[in-house]
Amino acid sequence: MYKEHVQYLACPLCGGDLEAVAEKEENLCIKQGRLVCEHCYKHYPIISFIPRFVAVKNYAESFGFEWLMHKKTQYDSKSGVDASKKRFYEETQWSIGGNHIILEAGCGSGRFSPHALKVCGGGGILISFDYSHAVDASILSNKPSKNFLLLQANIFELPLKKGLIDKCFCFGVLQHTPDASRAIRALVDVLKDGGAFVCDHYPFNENTIFNTKYWVRPISKRIPHKMLYNFGKKYINFMWGVFKFNRRTFSPQRANRLNWRLLIPDYSSEGLSEEQLKEWAYLDFFDMLAPAYDKPILMQTLYKYLVQSGLEDVHVKPGYNGWEGRGIKPAISSKS
Repeated sequence: MYKEHVQYLACPLCGGDLEAVAEKEENLCIKQGRLVCEHCYKHYPIISFIPRFVAVKNYAESFGFEWLMHKKTQYDSKSGVDASKKRFYEETQWSIGGNHIILEAGCGSGRFSPHALKVCGGGGILISFDYSHAVDASILSNKPSKNFLLLQANIFELPLKKGLIDKCFCFGVLQHTPDASRAIRALVDVLKDGGAFVCDHYPFNENTIFNTKYWVRPISKRIPHKMLYNFGKKYINFMWGVFKFNRRTFSPQRANRLNWRLLIPDYSSEGLSEEQLKEWAYLDFFDMLAPAYDKPILMQTLYKYLVQSGLEDVHVKPGYNGWEGRGIKPAISSKS
């Protein structure tokens, strides 16, 4: 972490200010060291430039496993398509520049971080966190700097000062937490008055009952991660002929629907090569079946969660990942 970033952090237990103690530094960043709460004296290690506020083992371990296996798979620079860039700007509806403090909640391998950094502007900062050790994949592509702070932290116990964040986005995360409503409230709590929030969430709709992954997950999420991943690769390889047959035989929409129901993730619409399609299928097979939590909700439920968090100007609609929701934290004048 960049040494001056300690000004943004707070003890997740008591809210006290933190003092940075460096043991090894590199380019004005603390590579190894610790953060010490000046109030309750709790210590938090800094390991490989990343402050760690959570235990190594937690319910998000599957995401650490998959993103360390697929560090660059979904990066536009690796795929040659603009899938991450397109999704980021279309979901957030944000413009480049402005010197914002942006919070990325649940970074995974960091595929959206380069685009969020552009929105921050030269005088802004992106604070990015993940509960899992996926942060160790993210930092390989998103180096620590005065404009980028990467944390391993719990969404329910954020180590950030209240009212700090100008904009927050949370993509592909809420359905994998034990309590999406509580997670949204925690993120809104660190927004400034007038701050913007955008998220997405898996949908519960008429098609959910036909989604094969929910039939398989009660068993698959209990399988050791390496065993499940290796099985997934063998399954995708075995079924790849079926995947290509469906793409040749049926309309793109019908083939896509059929392949997903056969648990063959189909990203043909992204313009990927066959090798890339298979790599994305390996990743998403595991991503569907391994997480400890996967709780789809109704559109009106996400709307309720956003309103209950205190957001105004709330809008929810179908989007990339199911439902897409956004809102604004009320300014002081509108609260009074």
